[in-house]
Amino acid sequence: MRARIAIIGGGPAGAQCARTLAEGGAQVVLFEPRADHEKACGGGIPHRGLARFPFLLDPRLPGREIRTCTLIAPSGREARVPLRDPLRVFRRADLHTFLLDRAATAGATIVRARVASFERRRGIARGPAGGWRLTTRPPTDEAGVPFDFLIAADGASGMAGRSLRPGRIRTETSQGIGYFLPVVADDGILLRFFDRLRGYLWVFPRLDHASAGICAPLGEPPAARLRELMDDFLRVRYGAVAVERAAFYAALIPGAPADAVTDRVQGDGWALVGDAGRFVDPLTREGIYYAMLSGDMLAGAILAGRPERYGRDWARRCGPELSWASRHAAGFFATPFTEALVSLSARSESVAGVLSDLISGRQDYRTLTLRLLRNAPLTGWQVVRAALRRRRLTPRRDS
Repeated sequence: MRARIAIIGGGPAGAQCARTLAEGGAQVVLFEPRADHEKACGGGIPHRGLARFPFLLDPRLPGREIRTCTLIAPSGREARVPLRDPLRVFRRADLHTFLLDRAATAGATIVRARVASFERRRGIARGPAGGWRLTTRPPTDEAGVPFDFLIAADGASGMAGRSLRPGRIRTETSQGIGYFLPVVADDGILLRFFDRLRGYLWVFPRLDHASAGICAPLGEPPAARLRELMDDFLRVRYGAVAVERAAFYAALIPGAPADAVTDRVQGDGWALVGDAGRFVDPLTREGIYYAMLSGDMLAGAILAGRPERYGRDWARRCGPELSWASRHAAGFFATPFTEALVSLSARSESVAGVLSDLISGRQDYRTLTLRLLRNAPLTGWQVVRAALRRRRLTPRRDS
């Protein structure tokens, strides 16, 4: 008998998990009430995501290729960094539809209903008293048949994730607010840092609009202050009309735990993926790649008959990087570091290259400092060369 699996939530994590499970022969029912969902985020997927999931380059999925990143320090100094590996930015509504269509094509059943509650009845799975039983709004026939396994993919504040793993750590949650701007002339992404803010402002141009937003730990500072910082910057950069015509959004962003090994992301007959599992970069708050990766990894473990491997495999593969970033977030966003990062990126090709690799996913956080130090002699030479070029001099480099 094929395993019968329920997935609550049809974002990148749930849709990718459903696709992989269905391709492997599982009987998958995905519950997602939203048909056209535009989520509050930048919508960017770095090179490592495109390399892992090459179908994201399908011409049927409209996206915008980004080749530059503008960094702005708290002082206002700017650096324009060429991206060696282009970033691709999507409307989340387009990505949402595309991934769900892929899941349905593979054989997953998509149910347009909200899961209001669920319960686990012990006994033989799918027997008279066994398995997971769901209640949906509106009621559906698919929810009436028990499931062998339950997957929560309903985001940072979703009912399923909160029910399966109660007592989330509030201090690890970020707040994100922003706008969908109708017109932005920039052709690259923009990242703006502020003094004493453990977060940043972003502007990601899409095909027909731009997503602008700002994020910081929940309550640090209050949302009203975050909006004030964002509005002031956008009005100066793009004009008051950009904000006046924009659509506002707000969302909670989960934070990765400081110790991924002890973080519980699964239990008997259930597991969490994507934002529900707090699989988000604590520094950039980027989560699409990690969402899809977690869905893929869970599906692989289930199809192999070893679902219990999922949590250990995730902790081993992504835990060290995300946990390190969580522990060092305060230092990364400290003004001396962001000022130095922007200054050196503007003056040094080698530092700009390191930053480009960091954005693409080729450079991990744990070896970032070491690589910057290794580039220090070259950085010094490039700074001198740039200064001399400004004076229209061409020095001869000794070997």
